[in-house]
Amino acid sequence: MTRMVTDKAFALLSQSVADIVGNETKIATALMRAINSGSSVDLMMAQASFEDLDVATRRQIHGHAMRLADTIH
Repeated sequence: MTRMVTDKAFALLSQSVADIVGNETKIATALMRAINSGSSVDLMMAQASFEDLDVATRRQIHGHAMRLADTIH
């Protein structure tokens, strides 16, 4: 992925996480840290936080991100 595509994907994911679980949650904080730092360690921490969410919440975030992506195109 190009950097611009990666940035857009992270923006969609972070917006979806904030909309679904709130922007003051562990996953939102970890995701923003990973986006801002670009560190692979921070990205792994964000992934682990995401995986800690229950399946229903992850699916809800996924669906919301897909709907947001559709509005961009």
